Amino acid sequence: MVKEYSKDQNEAYNKKETYTYEEVRAMVESCMEDRARYLAFFYKVMPKELFDLYAKKALYAYGEYKANGLGFGKGHEGDPAGLAQFLVDVNGVANTLAVGNKILEKNEEYTTVRMEGKCALVQGWEKMGLSPEEVGYLCDIASYGDFGHANALGLTGTWLCASAHAGCDYCDFKIEKMKEKMIV
Repeated sequence: MVKEYSKDQNEAYNKKETYTYEEVRAMVESCMEDRARYLAFFYKVMPKELFDLYAKKALYAYGEYKANGLGFGKGHEGDPAGLAQFLVDVNGVANTLAVGNKILEKNEEYTTVRMEGKCALVQGWEKMGLSPEEVGYLCDIASYGDFGHANALGLTGTWLCASAHAGCDYCDFKIEKMKEKMIV
């Protein structure tokens, strides 16, 4: 149940009755950049071998939770085009900074989603001053959340191109019918 606040309470908490798309987008992007910082600080303080192992496991489990626990993508089990459309609809606000998401390719076996520009995670790591190599590495690690999400829906996800890597100005995520479950 959503708690209702009086106008006085809203003013006391600096809350507004309504927000514009741009205001909400800025808030969500800020949260995503904060998520990037959490991951980066674990990376900075943990031995790399342990970070590599446990970050992949934790993020994969988080991806499974997004599908099974939160229902993100529910109804699209085994359906690459359905999950792709869900990601286009949701990530248009939630994950990428601005330029847009679209279905690039679609057939019975797979669908590819293009996410234009840099995601808020990449921008968060860049704002921290991490090297391009570190940003690319953290992007690869963060991808395990996407892999777990897809696998929990009977699908396989593969990043064909990611803006965190040299030569990519966008991210392409290929979603296929699962042939073999990923074990992390």
